[in-house]
Amino acid sequence: MINPDGISMENGQIVNEAAPDPNAALRFEDLTIDDELSLLDRVVRYVRSGIALQRLVHVKMIAETAKTVGSELTVNTLIPLLPPLVVDTESIIRQHLATQILPVSLICMFGHDPDFNPKEETHRSKYKHKHNTNIKYEERGYKIVTSIILNHINTLITDADMDVRKAASDALATLALYIKPEDVSSMILPIPLRMAIDTKPSSTNKDNNSKEKDKDDKNNAKNSNSKPLNSKTKTGPADELRITASNLLADLASVDSSQITPAMVAKFITPTILNLCKNPAFRVRRAAVQAIPRVVHGTLVDDVHRHLLPCFESLAEDGMYRVRKSVGECLVDMSRSLMLLPYCPDANVAAFGGGGGGRKDKGSQRKDTWKDKGSQRKDTFDFSKMDQEKLKTVLMGMRRDTLVPICARLLGDTNRLVRQGMMQFLGPFIASFYPLEGADGGPEDDGIIDLLRGRENENMEGGMGVQFFPHANGMVNRLNPSNLTSLSADSPSIPPQPTLDSTEYLRSHLPAFLEKNLNDAKSLRRILIHRDKHPVSVLDITTVQRVLLPQYVDLATINTGDDTVDSEMRVYCAYSLPAVLLLLGKVGWDTSLKNCFLALITGWDGRKDEMGEPFGVSQVPLPVKRCLASSFHSVCHMLGTQGIRSNSEDKTNRRDLFTIFETHFLKDTDDTVRLNVIRNLISFLTLLSNAKRVRYLPILYEVITGDSMLASKRTNAMNPMVLNWRQRDMVAQILPNLISLYKPSLVRQYLWPIVKILLCDSVNVVRENTEWSLPVLFRIYEVTNCQAEMNNSTNRDDTAGAGGGAGGVSASITAEASKFSADACEEVIMYLQAILLDGKSPVKGNGKSSSSGAFSNRQGFCRVLSAVALALRLKGKELKRRRAGRHNSGIDATHPFQNFNQEEYKHVHHMMTTRLLPLATIMKDDKVANVRLALAKCLRVMPPDIRDNGEIKKILWTLEDEIDTWGGGSSLFLDGGNSPTARDRTNAAAAVAAAAVVAAAKACGGSGDSDSKRSRDREQKKPLQQRDDDSKSLASI
Repeated sequence: MINPDGISMENGQIVNEAAPDPNAALRFEDLTIDDELSLLDRVVRYVRSGIALQRLVHVKMIAETAKTVGSELTVNTLIPLLPPLVVDTESIIRQHLATQILPVSLICMFGHDPDFNPKEETHRSKYKHKHNTNIKYEERGYKIVTSIILNHINTLITDADMDVRKAASDALATLALYIKPEDVSSMILPIPLRMAIDTKPSSTNKDNNSKEKDKDDKNNAKNSNSKPLNSKTKTGPADELRITASNLLADLASVDSSQITPAMVAKFITPTILNLCKNPAFRVRRAAVQAIPRVVHGTLVDDVHRHLLPCFESLAEDGMYRVRKSVGECLVDMSRSLMLLPYCPDANVAAFGGGGGGRKDKGSQRKDTWKDKGSQRKDTFDFSKMDQEKLKTVLMGMRRDTLVPICARLLGDTNRLVRQGMMQFLGPFIASFYPLEGADGGPEDDGIIDLLRGRENENMEGGMGVQFFPHANGMVNRLNPSNLTSLSADSPSIPPQPTLDSTEYLRSHLPAFLEKNLNDAKSLRRILIHRDKHPVSVLDITTVQRVLLPQYVDLATINTGDDTVDSEMRVYCAYSLPAVLLLLGKVGWDTSLKNCFLALITGWDGRKDEMGEPFGVSQVPLPVKRCLASSFHSVCHMLGTQGIRSNSEDKTNRRDLFTIFETHFLKDTDDTVRLNVIRNLISFLTLLSNAKRVRYLPILYEVITGDSMLASKRTNAMNPMVLNWRQRDMVAQILPNLISLYKPSLVRQYLWPIVKILLCDSVNVVRENTEWSLPVLFRIYEVTNCQAEMNNSTNRDDTAGAGGGAGGVSASITAEASKFSADACEEVIMYLQAILLDGKSPVKGNGKSSSSGAFSNRQGFCRVLSAVALALRLKGKELKRRRAGRHNSGIDATHPFQNFNQEEYKHVHHMMTTRLLPLATIMKDDKVANVRLALAKCLRVMPPDIRDNGEIKKILWTLEDEIDTWGGGSSLFLDGGNSPTARDRTNAAAAVAAAAVVAAAKACGGSGDSDSKRSRDREQKKPLQQRDDDSKSLASI
């Protein structure tokens, strides 16, 4: 039987036939793709093509095809295509085939089960370790995977190309999550174990140890750039397979313990890794070192204590400096892995009937040959009798007694590359001593693992938890095998369109920067709460301060003689400073970290010469300033309001934090430094008292409107667009929150002029982001807010002895506040009308007017109305959540559009209905279609009491009908998917009203159909407004 592609088939399967000869002469037909073929037929035909590019393109389509056709056709048609592809002459084809094998395997095993979700399986918690017993395997497909596909993986994993081996290793490690637990040890583990067995002498087995011994720094630097003198120093094929096996075994060890139990890791994987650590080839030893942290995470505690930690200590004194350097790079992962063990079920030997006290069971007897003095364990523990808290205490002691001495030894290593490598990871290693636990005593909930992983909020804008734990996020990813390879059979799902008036629909119209600013504040707040709930071990702090902290502080003023190295070390120090401060707290700041911070930002360690002048001042590297500018607000919040206060000596030397903020950050000449500090300006200002915040406002106004930001718009010949627009855009993004921090008079004096400048910016995105500040302006200008400010000012005057009658003052203040509010709001509206509707854009300093067109200005006015409408719609959405999560951290984690009080809502609503909407409704007949579209979008987000009544309802109905009629031809589309239009809402309301009338008639004993008809006739004869009012009242009932 021949299918439509001309391929021989028998019972739905491909008949074995000779593949096209790749050496045969190509015809024109061979170079073309038949687009009329189905997806399956295309793959079947062109993966056998003699043209490598055609094979590559269609190999990438195998997973998609398998998902489309289902498990039966995948087994019958696609699986037979794999054998020639596994041995394809092109390595890139073999590599991409390896990435397709995993989703194809899942289709074979679970394609018949519509409820199977591969992402739920890969995202299972590492701390629950419960195998999903509800998984339903398709027996034939499972047999195909465990027999045929695993053989293909075995072939690819021993491929000569490194990228092919890596892709196949990732596929095998993730496939281990889906294989039946009882089959893992017999089908998955033997593959890497065979690769690691020393059956053949490697090319480096005969290397003399003397050739691997370190030489001095000068010789190492010289030899690092030279080629090997003989073949003995090269890595042979056997060693390459051992390196691949080492990494794969580490991935398997960190797989969920319901699949690969700690006992299996201790029995099979640990002995193999220990054997690789003694391999003569230093590259194999280095790969084994990098695997140890992940093996520690998945094995027994007793196995870690007796075997893995002594091995790690021994490798820290390895004769090859590259191995020692890798040990230093793995210290952070080792520290994290050790402290994850108490939360891993079955990590102690009690679950497997093993004894404690250092006694070896028969299944794990090994002839360890680690002879180092530090590796001889004199202390013995019975881990089977320890609870979680006791186990945590013991493991923290192991970390202090083992890892800290290793770090100190590597910092003093004779090889400069080892020293510098350890300096690079010193800050993250210190930060790894921060506790992991959450509210429930586990690493989840509000623990650091949850802050780092963010699995539930992977699409969230913002969030800064990872900033405080450098390098730890990578560790969490490495311990999660679901991140090893993507399930390419799963096409990204398109989220359903939110319905009109839903919270999701309203939030979708908000700019991303508002959510980002809010989430950044929430993340910092959660971290500070976590620090208060879970104090750091006193022994850990003492050990860090005694052994590691002096070395870390010295990085701020390091002088190796190489300016490039010095700059890099200072950047590493600055990057991890917030995490180190979080660990050590204010005591660590006062003793050491304050001088470290000042030395980093000023380039001066505080020394003076005999004349009292600063001595030894060095130039501050630009990356250091940029890094510190990004984290300055975090440092201040960790210190608290009391901690940021400075003494008289610091103020005299201009080394207090407020002077640093103003001179070294806010007024820095580098655009990126100013950009980074402006990005987090709101967070810093919320920490200050109101009086201090007010004193900063003139400085902020001067800096923001000065030549360095708004007044200077640099261009060049190659790029005529403005170069520094990102600074102005960042100012526009923080303006809503910045306005919320100040009183109405200060807003009008200092911030409203900035808004006016940005509303006329030449860059469109700057203008659009500035428009979101206008609802907050109207909110601040509410009469009660103005009156509260004037009352406070009067009370201060009375306290100073001004006197005055209370009743008279109150009446005058009310009148003055009303006048101020009316004048300020009128000023805003008149300015908007002038620049957006009347085309009277202010003239710039160069004599040119704004370059934006008139119709785009009218669109901008519609966007302003949308912003005000969304502020009215989102009022109070976060009030309950805010009260529930209140904390005295001083961080304002609120949205500027939320938590309106009643007076503010009425004021903004009044401004919308009386001043803004009348100016917008005249655009219903605008000549430009995009302006009418912008008006329709604006009216759709209006509060229902405005949108669904009166003239606005008729205008919206007309515009939606026009868009619905001409949408395809004019490219006019409304957002919100299948959201109801004004006509749909009216018809639904009429239907509700008619149904209610019929129900009432039946309840009164009326005559059914005739009464219903008469009711419908009466409803149709009613005026539109009256029907709307009736339906609204009935709906409310």
